[in-house]
Amino acid sequence: MVDPTIVDTYIVGKEGFIVGLCESLGVPETINQALESINGRPVDIPYGVSAMIMMVNMCHDHRALSRLTEYYEYTDLEGLFHYPVQLDQLNDDRFGGLLDLLYEAGSRKIFTQIAAKAVSLYGMEIKTINYDTTSKVMWGKYESCDGSIGVIKMDFGHSKDKREDKKQIKFGIGCANGLVVDARVLSGNMVFPITLNRNL
Repeated sequence: MVDPTIVDTYIVGKEGFIVGLCESLGVPETINQALESINGRPVDIPYGVSAMIMMVNMCHDHRALSRLTEYYEYTDLEGLFHYPVQLDQLNDDRFGGLLDLLYEAGSRKIFTQIAAKAVSLYGMEIKTINYDTTSKVMWGKYESCDGSIGVIKMDFGHSKDKREDKKQIKFGIGCANGLVVDARVLSGNMVFPITLNRNL
């Protein structure tokens, strides 16, 4: 008989499914390969594992990066991500740095590689890719470290959120048979025609 007062129990549902899907698509390996060549330094948590930690939260509950310790407080991190991760290692500096490296490595390129793996793994036949945009309302001013505005401009434009009074950014998304195979972040005033397609 097991004494329940000395045993920690964890429930993993959607989180385990997301990790399993990422691992079957080779997401951790793809991200590790892309980012290790840029940084060149060993890290205590592989980039691919850090990316999955962030993605599970985004797909399940979507807490801010600074609140990931709250989200994972009652989670068996090693059991879920198959790597020894401590709760105090989950800080916004780590994930902010990860996002910077993903941008430098070409996040669109990495995403397309993973999408191509999904197409191959699940035997999907792609005849057409349909592109569309959606908008995201933004508040405040977003500047780069040197104070200059980045290549993506928060600006007024046609708002699909019906918020013409707010600045926005746009997302261009390409889908084939219900699978997102290409994605790009756009300035808020961008209109079609735009070139989004890539060769898979």
